[in-house]
Amino acid sequence: MLDANHRRNRLAYQGLATLLEHAGLADHAHYLNWGYHSDCPDRDQACHRIADHEPNHSQARLVLEIIGKTPLDGKRIMDIGCGRGGALALLQRFYAPTQLIGIDISPSNIAYCRQQHQGRRLRFQLGDACRLPHPDNSVDVVLNMESSGAYSDLPAFFEQVQRILAPQGYFCFSDVIDQNSLPLLQEALSLCGLELQQHRSVRQEVLASRRRASPHLWRRLQQVLAELDNPSLHAELQQYLANPDSPLFAALEEGRADYIIQHWRKSTRRAQPIGPALQEALRQRGQRLEQVQQPRQTQPPTPRPATPAERGGSWLPLSHPAMQARPGHCQLFALPYAGGGASIYRDWTSASAHWSLHPLQLPGHENRLAEAAHVNMDKLVQQLAAVLQPYVQQPWALLGCSLGGKIAFELARHFSAQGTPPQHLIVLACPAPSVPVRQALSHLPPAQFAHAVAQLGGTPTDILQHTDMMQTVMPALRSDSQLAEHYCCANDCSIDAPITLFYAEDDHLVTPEQALQWRNHTRGRFSAQAVAGGHFFLRQQRPQLLACIDQLLSSPWTEEIAHA
Repeated sequence: MLDANHRRNRLAYQGLATLLEHAGLADHAHYLNWGYHSDCPDRDQACHRIADHEPNHSQARLVLEIIGKTPLDGKRIMDIGCGRGGALALLQRFYAPTQLIGIDISPSNIAYCRQQHQGRRLRFQLGDACRLPHPDNSVDVVLNMESSGAYSDLPAFFEQVQRILAPQGYFCFSDVIDQNSLPLLQEALSLCGLELQQHRSVRQEVLASRRRASPHLWRRLQQVLAELDNPSLHAELQQYLANPDSPLFAALEEGRADYIIQHWRKSTRRAQPIGPALQEALRQRGQRLEQVQQPRQTQPPTPRPATPAERGGSWLPLSHPAMQARPGHCQLFALPYAGGGASIYRDWTSASAHWSLHPLQLPGHENRLAEAAHVNMDKLVQQLAAVLQPYVQQPWALLGCSLGGKIAFELARHFSAQGTPPQHLIVLACPAPSVPVRQALSHLPPAQFAHAVAQLGGTPTDILQHTDMMQTVMPALRSDSQLAEHYCCANDCSIDAPITLFYAEDDHLVTPEQALQWRNHTRGRFSAQAVAGGHFFLRQQRPQLLACIDQLLSSPWTEEIAHA
């Protein structure tokens, strides 16, 4: 017979399944974890990489970070609290275990897993984490993610993990905890005969993932919660969703709670019983976590003026430009193609001491989806100019791909008029700014517009085939199309900066003749280089492009400005 806490958890999981079903996300939500996002590869420990364009990629990244370097090939793996089965399906994709077992207390979760995830070595069972129906020493690796806080008898769960683990077996554990509970958990696991191999806090990476989650998705979930008209379910699911407005998110952000990853290994030590006092303290873990979610009653800090870098924070999500650059160092600000965001330049790193890259994020894109995207070039350039103003008194340059090249050109015109032009303008796969758009798309009905976007290329197939994701990115794509269609400068508009053009002769959107007209828009030197790869060659030709950019910014042209 289930106790009250287990009944509550079953109802919460059933409620979550109902929420996802009503939101139209049931077939796509393979994970129930909070995700992982990091811009610092030195902190990452996953052995495999997930492409940013893959659905649920941040949730998949968290699974791989929790596994870390734990050996899984040839192992028997059990995911206790398997949720919707995404973790085991991911491990089956990247590793070669002999057996994968998912255990969950929710019948709806197990039914979903059995329907969605197939594999000869993969099976899912309804079960209680504190009373596992499996033999001693029968599992090599136990995975437990973000579910231990829901267990009514945590000491019993730890004892079950020790019992089913084979000698020298691994326990990969992650969850949100308050700081006072951490030593209690570690004492209990040690008494059970497990040895701590690794402890990590990934609080910042988890928070970054929650911040980057689609605002459209949050709005949709909140809308469905309101439609279900179940206040108790609404309160319960806030804990599971941890959206950026929730008390749990605030507790993590302020350091009152932490998100930990731990690796334990079954030792040869004899397990000792967990005493009554420690058992009771562990049972109070949920109450302590609720307490740290209460806002602190303190005086608010005195506001201080925001620095220019902070004011531009949402525009520069991946880097922090220096207010005073090193001698001989150039800061390169990069703008994406239509529909793209700053992340298209995420892997553009340079070992050069002569320059650094700073991708710009436009409103309406990626982590700024909640904001309205610009359809007016002048207004967009005014806002971007305000962001870049603190950095243009030192060496700086602009780079833009496709539509981003035209935005970069208008920014260069703005600062040329002020007497602080960029050191260089680099444009990729972009017709000259005086060439009007040949095909208007922004007015098309949704189905026709989506078909036209697919024909253009550049949007990953996974997104095109994912109805909810297409609904999320469609407004940005349509706004960018409108921005491009309404912009065209005069033939004699030019800038006081050299221009380097990269174009593809096999580009189905931009002809070489249209691209080479860029030579008419500089009073400095113009250079052009043909590359292979079609309109989106920046993906395939990244090493070549980086090498050329390094040469351009390391040895800037110094000849007198003169129209060629």
